Amino acid sequence: MERTPEGWSRELKNGVYVLTRSYQFGDFAKAMEFAVRVGAAADDADHHPEITVSWGVARVDWWSHDAKGVTSRDISLAETTNQLYA
Repeated sequence: MERTPEGWSRELKNGVYVLTRSYQFGDFAKAMEFAVRVGAAADDADHHPEITVSWGVARVDWWSHDAKGVTSRDISLAETTNQLYA
């Protein structure tokens, strides 16, 4: 199994392992702004995560549907997501 980026965990979701992490913010607007930044990076990479936004929290799940799990591309994009949070 490939390494897991800092702050991320692997979770079984609908029979497939995904990389998941929740990011904390001071309010809903900040969580949404972060989700938009992650979405832009995903579009640039032509690889899209599942993003769930609630008050002060943005949860991001990365995995590859075609590979039915986590690939090196997902790991790289999880690291990019961490950089967008910094």
